[in-house]
Amino acid sequence: MASSRQRRTSRLGRVLGLGVLVLLAACSGANGSSDDEPAADEPAATSAADDRASGVDADSDLPAIEPGGVASGRVEIDGTVVDYVTVTPEGFEPGAEAPLLLALPPGGQDLGLTRSIVERTYATEAARRGWVVVSPAAPNGELYFQGSEVLLPPLVDWIESWVMLEGGAPHVAGISNGGISSFRYAAENPDRVRSIVVFPGFPQSEADREALEELTGVPIRLFVGENDSGWLEAAEEAAATLQGLGGDAELAIVPGEGHILAATADGTAVFDLLDSFR
Repeated sequence: MASSRQRRTSRLGRVLGLGVLVLLAACSGANGSSDDEPAADEPAATSAADDRASGVDADSDLPAIEPGGVASGRVEIDGTVVDYVTVTPEGFEPGAEAPLLLALPPGGQDLGLTRSIVERTYATEAARRGWVVVSPAAPNGELYFQGSEVLLPPLVDWIESWVMLEGGAPHVAGISNGGISSFRYAAENPDRVRSIVVFPGFPQSEADREALEELTGVPIRLFVGENDSGWLEAAEEAAATLQGLGGDAELAIVPGEGHILAATADGTAVFDLLDSFR
């Protein structure tokens, strides 16, 4: 007889039509320290000087966009400069309506890793399907569940000045520390999230867990490696809590994988899932 874990994993595969879903992750531990070293080919962080040399205007509130591609920019949010990476579809012009993905990065959430994940996981499918992606790097290394989360609502306000958000709120995705950050954002802003996809991630604090009651109307999907000790148990607990509250939550356990999931870079499965929530 299949275990309850196997039944949940199998059911998610049938519901979403994903089979065994494997997603790209580069990450560090739940407390912000590096429990898993990045892959050997992980790129080094880029500096602000590198960005300025590439044409980023550090003093402009206008969005950095490259229709059909990826761009890096920076904006001042409540007195703090935030570096960010965008993806916009072909022909996109500021003011147009589009679904928005707020993509919170893994690890130390630095700009180099943020851009790498955007390019490898989100860019191709987002541009092809008409999505805008904004992925902010953590300013001064202060992660988006360790203080910088207060910048996310005004960041979304700024995004709304140049994107008419389809459905009135962003979809949120995150990998590892970005997954934890996703739950923190949703816990503090339950009326400003359309869906949540984490791979992996979970609500870290007691306040985040208590806030799950406010998220029962939000589609939430959690992916975690079978061998990802600690993260697996936390993801299972979050999914079980949400399901017990009557929420729309599903958990997929990726067989044979640990914390850094073996991945494809095309993002097809991710955006199949996100499109299903539109």
